[in-house]
Amino acid sequence: MTAVPTPVPADDKGRRFGLVAFGTYTRTLTLAHASHIGTVLAALLIVALTLDLASRANQVVAQATGGVPGLVLHMLWYLLLRICDVIGNLLPLACFMGLFWSEITLTQSRERIVIWNGGRSPLQSVVPILVLGVLLGALQVTALAVLRPTAVGIQIETGLGGHGEWFDRRLKPEERRWIVLPNHMVQARIDFRNRTLVDVQLFELSEAGRLTGRMAAASAVPAETPGIWVFRNGSRWTATAEGAPTPASGTGAARRFAEERIALPLEPLWLANLGIDARFLPQSTLSQLASIQGLGEPAYRAWWHVRIAQAVLPLGMMLMASALAMTLLAQRTLFKPMILIGLAGYFLYVTNNIVVWLGEYGQLPPLFAAWFMPLAMIATGLGLMARIERAGRD
Repeated sequence: MTAVPTPVPADDKGRRFGLVAFGTYTRTLTLAHASHIGTVLAALLIVALTLDLASRANQVVAQATGGVPGLVLHMLWYLLLRICDVIGNLLPLACFMGLFWSEITLTQSRERIVIWNGGRSPLQSVVPILVLGVLLGALQVTALAVLRPTAVGIQIETGLGGHGEWFDRRLKPEERRWIVLPNHMVQARIDFRNRTLVDVQLFELSEAGRLTGRMAAASAVPAETPGIWVFRNGSRWTATAEGAPTPASGTGAARRFAEERIALPLEPLWLANLGIDARFLPQSTLSQLASIQGLGEPAYRAWWHVRIAQAVLPLGMMLMASALAMTLLAQRTLFKPMILIGLAGYFLYVTNNIVVWLGEYGQLPPLFAAWFMPLAMIATGLGLMARIERAGRD
C-alpha cells in the first residue's frame, strides 16, 4: 500500500517557525538574569550595610540587652530593618548591572549568536526581561511604599539607628521650632505624637508683613473643627494700629485667657510628620498630605507619583543594559565598551535620582519628575533593539 503525501500549498515558500513566549528559552534566560541581578543586589547590600554599621555600631550595641544572644538578635533585627530601608534604592542599579553581566555571558559563550541564527530577533528576545520587569517592578513598589516606611517607622518608635535619632518624636525640653504660615509665625516645642504645640508663641502678621498681634500659651491643640486650634492658659497682645510697635514698647492691649480658639492654617497631620522626609512616610499618610490643597510641600506630591512610576524603573534599567550590550558587545567583549556601558548604567541611576530630587524640591512638576526617566529608558532601549533588528534584516 503506497502512502499518499500531504499536498503542500503552492504559496508556502518554506517552513514556518512559531515562537513560544514562555518556553524553555524564556525560563532559562529569566532564571539566569534573576541569578545575576540577585548576586549584584546582595553585593550592593553588603557594601551599604557595612558602611552603615561601621558608623552606628556603638549606638546599636549600646541598645542591646540580654547578653550575647540578645546582642546578636538585636544586630540582626537592625540589619533587617536597614535592608528594608535601602533595597528600594539599590534595586534599580542592581537590575542594570546584573542584566549587563548576563549579556556579557551571552556574548562570551556565543549563545547570543546561536539565538539570533535560530530566528529569534532582538525584540523577540525581550520576553525574559519583560517577565523580570513585572516581578522586580512589584518588588520595587513594595520596597518604597511598604518596606521602607514600616522599617523607618519602627526605628523612629524605638530610637534605633540614624532614623531613630534624626526623626525622634519625643517632646524635648529645650528644642523649639519655627513654623511659617500665611500671616502667622509659630514658635513652640512640638509634641509630635499628640499633635500638640507646647510653650507656644503665635505672631500675627498683616498682609504687608507687619506684626499685629502676639499670643503666648502653655499649649495649643487642634479642635474638632478643621482649621481651628485651641490655645490654653496664655495671654494675647494686640497692636493698637497697623504697624504699631512690638510689645516691648509698651503700646497695644494685653489680656490673659484660659482658652481661646484661633483660625490657624496648620494641618495636624503635617505637624505630626514635620521633619520626616516624604519618602519615608507610609503611603496612606503620603496620599493624605499630597491631597491637601495649599500645603506647599511639593515633596509629598512628587513621592506619591514616584512610588507608582518606579514600578517600571527596573524594566527601563534592564532594557537599557540589554540594548547597549547588543549594540556594543554583540560579537565579542571589549574592555572599553564594557567600561562605557557600566558608566552609562551609573549615569542613568544618578540622573533618575537627580530628576526625582528636582521634583521633590519643586523645581520640576511632580508627574514629570516621576515618570520621565523610567519611560525615557524604556523607549530608548526598545528603540535601540528595533534599530539592531532593522539592521539585521537589511
